[in-house]
Amino acid sequence: MTKKENIMDVLTRIGLKSCLDEDGDISFYYQLKCVYIIVSDDDEPYATLLYPHLYDIDEGEETLVLATCNKMTRELKLCKVYVDPSFKHASSSFEFYYANDEALELNLRQSLNILGKVKTLFRQNMEMLGQDCEE
Repeated sequence: MTKKENIMDVLTRIGLKSCLDEDGDISFYYQLKCVYIIVSDDDEPYATLLYPHLYDIDEGEETLVLATCNKMTRELKLCKVYVDPSFKHASSSFEFYYANDEALELNLRQSLNILGKVKTLFRQNMEMLGQDCEE
């Protein structure tokens, strides 16, 4: 079984229907969010769960969004929140190694738990940091 097939099997066990997209990445929906899992072709047991376009950046918000991303990346375990090179979107990713199927399932469940909250946390942090800048 390939790494992608193994990950898709674990996703099925936790109740999620996944498929391979045109780029060969695993895609699925979680709480109405389109999520991707990217795995490399090497033998390393490593995966990246990606939630692209978490937030669309309006002109003039770049500094506030960067500060929000920095704060969230520092505070959340497993999660990285960052701005794409075009400065148009903020995205989040969850990167982890796993030793076996049990560890893979645990990391996926934990990542999905945070993913379910990341958009709300992003908005709350934006609001909080925005108020701090006004004072």
